Amino acid sequence: MDPLTTEQRPQTRRQRWEQATNLPMMTLAVLFLLMYAWRVLDTDASPTLDACLVWADVAIWAVFAVDFAVRLRLSTDRRRFVRKHPLDLLVVLVPPFRPLRLVRAALLLLDTLNRAMHPRTRLVAFVGTGSLLILLLSSLAFFDAEFGAPDSKITSFGDALWWSAVSVTTVGYGDVYPVTFEGRLVALVLMTLGIGLISFAIGTMTSWFVEQLKTVDATDRAERTLAELVDEVRELRSEVAELRARSEPPPVG
Repeated sequence: MDPLTTEQRPQTRRQRWEQATNLPMMTLAVLFLLMYAWRVLDTDASPTLDACLVWADVAIWAVFAVDFAVRLRLSTDRRRFVRKHPLDLLVVLVPPFRPLRLVRAALLLLDTLNRAMHPRTRLVAFVGTGSLLILLLSSLAFFDAEFGAPDSKITSFGDALWWSAVSVTTVGYGDVYPVTFEGRLVALVLMTLGIGLISFAIGTMTSWFVEQLKTVDATDRAERTLAELVDEVRELRSEVAELRARSEPPPVG
């Protein structure tokens, strides 16, 4: 009997849990991102509203912690599970990194809905989603750290977004720069991730172009081979016709 394929194997309890909670967890991740942006951008929020947002933030973190604990409990090899899911562990141990769960949830949903997609398409989706999320979160964190600080160059969220864009691309015009310790930490993280993202994106695009050139070259070779075969068939047909003409007896006069 042939071994069962991945699709035919019965799902484990952890896989069933993840499948059932994938969409709710992604919804919570989006909700957290919206609340985080609200807290940062609403500089005139009332203390009551700010306290509500803080408690909602803590509640979402608690849900993520419970989800990780349940998945760890349902895993047959818990050490391997922790090694394979460092981002999920970071989400629980370091609350500010909770928005990164959105990337994982989006990729899981994409993989579930479109398993037939080419692997490079999923890779591009990861790079694109991760890049946009890093830009947004870095802008929010930078605005939160720099807005209202003495000698700060940040007067609006647009300034922070502009700073993130020029920093992640390693351009660095110098018109906006951090003046606080927290802002410099955000800049350090963003510049490090920016170099990695640009290198990864360039490598991916280069690989794609090389594959396209190989495809075009293979198509050209196939067309040339086909043309040569057609010419040979025509020559063979001419030779066969000539041989038939020679082998036919002359007409009786």
